Amino acid sequence: MCNGKDRIFEAAREDAESPGVGGAGRHRKDRGGGEDGGGRGAGRCRKGRSAAAGEGGRTGGPERRSVGRRLVQGLGAALLALFLGGCWDKVELEDIAFVTAIGFDRGERPGLLDVTLQIVNTQKATITLGTAAEGEPRMTNITLKNTTPLMTKDLANAVITRRINISQTQAFLISEDLARNVDLYSVLAMTIRDPEMRRETPVIITRERAEDFIRKNVPRFETLIYEFYRYKLNRWKDTGIVPLSSMNDYLRAHAAGQPYLFVYASARRTLPGEKGRMDDTTAGKAEIKGGDPVEMIGSAIVYRGKMIGALTGEETRLALLLAHKLRVASYYMSFRDPVKPIFQVSTRIKNETPPLIRIDLSRDPMVITVDVPFYVEVLSIPSKVDYVTDRSLQKKLIQSILEQMDEKTARLLHKAQKEWRVDLFDWARYARQKFWTWDAWERFDFADRFPDARVRVRYRIEMIDFGKQFNPDERSRPLEDLLGRRTIRPPG
Repeated sequence: MCNGKDRIFEAAREDAESPGVGGAGRHRKDRGGGEDGGGRGAGRCRKGRSAAAGEGGRTGGPERRSVGRRLVQGLGAALLALFLGGCWDKVELEDIAFVTAIGFDRGERPGLLDVTLQIVNTQKATITLGTAAEGEPRMTNITLKNTTPLMTKDLANAVITRRINISQTQAFLISEDLARNVDLYSVLAMTIRDPEMRRETPVIITRERAEDFIRKNVPRFETLIYEFYRYKLNRWKDTGIVPLSSMNDYLRAHAAGQPYLFVYASARRTLPGEKGRMDDTTAGKAEIKGGDPVEMIGSAIVYRGKMIGALTGEETRLALLLAHKLRVASYYMSFRDPVKPIFQVSTRIKNETPPLIRIDLSRDPMVITVDVPFYVEVLSIPSKVDYVTDRSLQKKLIQSILEQMDEKTARLLHKAQKEWRVDLFDWARYARQKFWTWDAWERFDFADRFPDARVRVRYRIEMIDFGKQFNPDERSRPLEDLLGRRTIRPPG
């Protein structure tokens, strides 16, 4: 509308300036007046538009800035709440008492337990030499009589000023007396109800009371007791003379109806019944002087919640080897010298190839065949018999090693099938794969058929080395005539 008036007044101005009829002045005056009025109107129009535009600009800018400001403030408040949320239930480390080991013994009252807590003094890790606190004890042990695992923490705070925390527990210790007379599954299943409990915690069965084991276990080298169990776990992985037992693995084996091997330990050393057995013995009977006061060697067999027997360190390693559960790259074994039996030939066995396990369920009794590759490296020959260059002596040595392995395996199978009547080697998991349904597997009842099964264990020995200085004759590999297919049956 304002633009139209501008055009009209422009046209009138052009007419007034041109020569023409009378009354032009008046017309120009009128036009001028009109022009002035129109100019003022146009000015007001332009001013109105400018004012409206300015008002719109002043209105839109602050609105956008206020929205952005509110967004930043909201985001900052959310981040602040996120980072400050963990401080609501904060606990200072000085207020916590960390439990390193928990021991379970049979209580005087039926159905109740004696629970021992081994609490580490964490301040010993930060104490500098020469300070007054250097003489503080490394740990403290308390025993709660006739209680339950879940009541332990609250009762312990009656004599401990700090808050009891069991999330860093390194081991559960269970006495053999408790394992043989009380359902072990119910004890451990009740223990894991505590939210701080870790299911992968190692479990150890002790010959004596767990309370006595904990009080006598004062390591020579480790200032903090939790390091003892951590280092021991690494050594178990290196030697294979004890199994890697945890609470979670046991609960799964119990649910599947399978026996389970626990670490066997003792703080009470006794004289061995037979000398010179080396690792073919159990905890507390090894011919060892000095070192830490406790021994961990061999395994305890638990089946259906009860301990039924124990294996020596050598038998434990053999059982793990036949079960394809030996997680050791190499291990040491000694064999009787076939030429001079008073000496022992020291060897290193390399665990490079897993055993081949096959089960034939079509036969009655079923047939279990296990082929075990056996890579032998001879390290020491104290008898000085020339097994390195003499091929006939090499054959004799391999034949002797094969016979000794057959004897060890036959004794172990006899204990498993005739004495304990349980599948120590977890071969049931290979038989279970042959069934389509769980009902069919349960009807087969592998545990009931195992004691009568025919078991064939065949060792395929290969001499790979005689040390760094000598190597065997290449023609002695693989000596197939001595690696023959042998059938091992339990005696009797």
